[in-house]
Amino acid sequence: MNAPHSALELCRLLEIEVPLDLLELALTHPSAVGEGIERTLLSNQRLEFLGDAVLGAVAAAHLYSSEPSLPEGDLTQRKAAAVQKRSLAKAAKRLELGRYLRLSEGAEAGGGRNRDGILAESLEALIGAIFLSNGFEAARAFIEKALAAELAASAQEAGNVKNLLQEKTQAAGLGTPVYQSASCGGPAHRREFSSEVIIAGEVRGRGRGGSKKVAEQEAAKKALEALAQSE
Repeated sequence: MNAPHSALELCRLLEIEVPLDLLELALTHPSAVGEGIERTLLSNQRLEFLGDAVLGAVAAAHLYSSEPSLPEGDLTQRKAAAVQKRSLAKAAKRLELGRYLRLSEGAEAGGGRNRDGILAESLEALIGAIFLSNGFEAARAFIEKALAAELAASAQEAGNVKNLLQEKTQAAGLGTPVYQSASCGGPAHRREFSSEVIIAGEVRGRGRGGSKKVAEQEAAKKALEALAQSE
């Protein structure tokens, strides 16, 4: 197990007071502890679960307030873009969160301090710890500061809904979305395309558009909305 930088140093840098035992728990990757129930209780897994929920609520509230004209579907895409693994990992790297993680020797040797998945999960756990020790408003302030760039850039990220959908389905263990697209006929200058996106053997979204790309993006957007409603 390695912890080259102290958790208290991170507290000072973030200018947030979190009880040391809770902070160390947030920074402890499951690889650094035992198996079975210990792997859950002595690592940051439970705090990650809590932080994910707080993060989602804060991102949704932020976008609802800052984008008063966006419909629900667009808000769903913007939120997904802001809190996706890649976005969280970027924020964690700016905070140099990897320096403070407690990892097993194997995870350390495998570059765990720079792996997007580990960094994203650890940031969520840190958010959970801040919420527990300081309340929702402190967690909100931390998230809006730490993820300011990601929240602002989510409009551009949301443009590629196919990438967002694939990341979401793979993270949920549903595999890679498969698109079935076809031309609906008509003159070349007025031709329309239809598309279906299949996830785990089930059609989860349908779209139409003036090009195959547009039709697939619309299908992916519908699938993202369907997945969000089922969570």
